Amino acid sequence: MGTTERPIPRFYRVFFTTLDPIVALSGVVANLFFPSLILTSYSATPTLPPSAETTALLHGSAGYLLSTMFLQIVLLRLCSDITVWRCLQTSILIQDVVLLASAFMAVADQGRGLSTLRGEEVGNLIVLIAVGGLRAAFLMRLGFSEDECVGEYHNKTRKRL
Repeated sequence: MGTTERPIPRFYRVFFTTLDPIVALSGVVANLFFPSLILTSYSATPTLPPSAETTALLHGSAGYLLSTMFLQIVLLRLCSDITVWRCLQTSILIQDVVLLASAFMAVADQGRGLSTLRGEEVGNLIVLIAVGGLRAAFLMRLGFSEDECVGEYHNKTRKRL
């Protein structure tokens, strides 16, 4: 696809290739070097210092975030194929939903209500809801012009012929 035929609106292009990876990088740093920040965003009474099992899970989360960052920074800058973009954002949205559900389950498991959420927990939820909402908006093509959606259809039709 030529540079003039990019179907990805500028806002999404900038967010998913620049800003979202910065959010992920903050998670990498926190998971590897400041585990108490991560643990207190899910529990009012985390076990600190974290056990070896918890540390292994935090490092695994950092690895997931690093691999996602790579795909967002490199893959999404190499192509404008809407299908590739949608597949990647769908996979990350699945993770966002799982993390959001995990945060709510952690609060419930502690016998707490939403009114007892602390700043760390609220901040975590706001980030997850915000980035997940942007991913969902992208997948619903909110902010796409009619021409971008029509152009995508014609490009797919032309490839099949």
